[in-house]
Order: sequence, then C-alpha cells, then structure tokens
Amino acid sequence: MMTKSKIITFLAALFLICLVFSHASPLPGKPVSYESDKAVVKFPKLDGKIIFTQINATHVKANGKLNKGILKDRPKEYFIKLASLNEKSFEEMGIKIKVPGTKEFEVASAGKVSQLIGLKLSILHKMKVLDSAKIKKDFLI
Repeated sequence: MMTKSKIITFLAALFLICLVFSHASPLPGKPVSYESDKAVVKFPKLDGKIIFTQINATHVKANGKLNKGILKDRPKEYFIKLASLNEKSFEEMGIKIKVPGTKEFEVASAGKVSQLIGLKLSILHKMKVLDSAKIKKDFLI
C-alpha cells in the first residue's frame, strides 16, 4: 500500500506533467500544397498539351500550347469543349492564336483536378473536332 507522502508526490508529478503539456505549443503543421495535384491532356494531332494544376482548394489553372492544326487567326472560330459542357471559344478564354498553333496560354477556373481526370477534352474549329483526348493524372509531366 502506498503511503500518504508517495500519493501526494505522485499527484503533484501528474499535475505538473499536465500543466507542462497544456502550455506546450503544437508543432507547426505541414502547409497544404496544391501544386502536386496535376493532370494532363495531350493532343497528338495538334502537337500540344494542357496541364491542369490545383492552385488552391477551389480553383484549377490550365497551362497549355498547341503547335499545329490551327490554320486561321480567328479565335472566335476555335473552341474548347470539356465533356458534355458547352464549348467556349478561344476568344472567351483569352487564348491567342499564332498560326500554325497557339501562343502559350494560362486560364484559371473554379474546380478540382480530381474531378477533371477521365473527362474528355476536345479542340474544335467551327464545331468540327480537330483533336480530343481524356484528361489523365500524370506524375511526371
């Protein structure tokens, strides 16, 4: 059986341990990095690709360039179509044409990279498909 002095010493030590740990500051957590969330779609007929990067919890950035297949400097006539969504013209998206392709472009929009993976992305000219491919998760872009 414990003596009275040992019980008091034990309770005092327990109290001090609790006091020390209640005032200890937590270790800083690893900051959330969205840059590792990436996907890519490659267009072999247009010799180009678009890389999708998660830039924060709610937005995706698309960087891309097409190197051939764009024959006219008329951005109103060229479109990007994602899955079954309505197409958007190059002009609406701010994509500049440099015949025979496009200049490098960057477009940001609400969304998540994880929701884009597996969807079909098409490049159109006057509603005729020039090239299309599925968006894929790519670790070595």
